[in-house]
Amino acid sequence: MQNIPFSEPAVLFRKRQVPLNGKSARVLVVDDSRANAEALAASLAIDGLVTQFALCGLDALKMLDFWQPRVFVLDISMPEHNGFAVARVLRRMPASRDAGIIAFTALGKAEFVATGPVVDFDGYCQKGGSHWPLLRMINGMLI
Repeated sequence: MQNIPFSEPAVLFRKRQVPLNGKSARVLVVDDSRANAEALAASLAIDGLVTQFALCGLDALKMLDFWQPRVFVLDISMPEHNGFAVARVLRRMPASRDAGIIAFTALGKAEFVATGPVVDFDGYCQKGGSHWPLLRMINGMLI
């Protein structure tokens, strides 16, 4: 019997370094599932990150008016504006241009790459397993 992992390994596309400059390690989780968004934000907060969540890309963009995340964790399969569209807009905005952006999706890596341009993402992490690979990726970006 072949040993099939529960989820694919996390993949770092580029080594982005996000300086905190004395600011808190803020992470915005964007997922259209309230349960998933709340659970991930709470889990990351327990691990020492300052978190918020948004239930759609538009809400995430509106939050930038009053809260500046250093890392964005984006679901890909969201209605209206998927994670690719949100990442594209985040890269164009001065407030988020240099932030870390990680795809956190149920899609396998091959399907993720085939679904849209990954150029705006710094990394990929598949949902369904432990949040530790995602946490390691986030912490690896923050300097």
